[in-house]
Amino acid sequence: MKRTSWIAAMGSVVVLAISAQRGSAVEQGGFSNRSFSGSYALGITGTVVSVGPVAGTGVLTSDGNGNLIGSETISYGFGPCVLSLIGTYSVDPDGTGTGSVTVLSATGGPLCTSGNGSNVTFSLVLSGKGIADKMKLSETSPGFAILAEGDRQ
Repeated sequence: MKRTSWIAAMGSVVVLAISAQRGSAVEQGGFSNRSFSGSYALGITGTVVSVGPVAGTGVLTSDGNGNLIGSETISYGFGPCVLSLIGTYSVDPDGTGTGSVTVLSATGGPLCTSGNGSNVTFSLVLSGKGIADKMKLSETSPGFAILAEGDRQ
């Protein structure tokens, strides 16, 4: 009876040790929606297939709970477009994730205003410990090849 209790006790210790190891690995290197929190200054470059090159700057502000708002000033070579955005995102434990934003308003000419109400999808990757200090977004909407890189403000 003592031998069975000893084996059961050792088995419990091994299970607890493995669980503790897994838990600390997630705490040390794991990402979550909370990792993407605060305001990030963006540099935007890329191509809209039907139009040509795009460049701009912007700010995305995320709440750490999967919601974000933002503003961008971009140029398609026709002058600046000013966009206001609202959206959602999800971050995986490895720091990658996805999201989408809706263009609430776009000003700056017919090409710009045609984007009002558009939905834009993206993939993302975060870097840093705790709250991410850097992020990269890649638009995944058809017809767009746009990359944004951001630093936490």
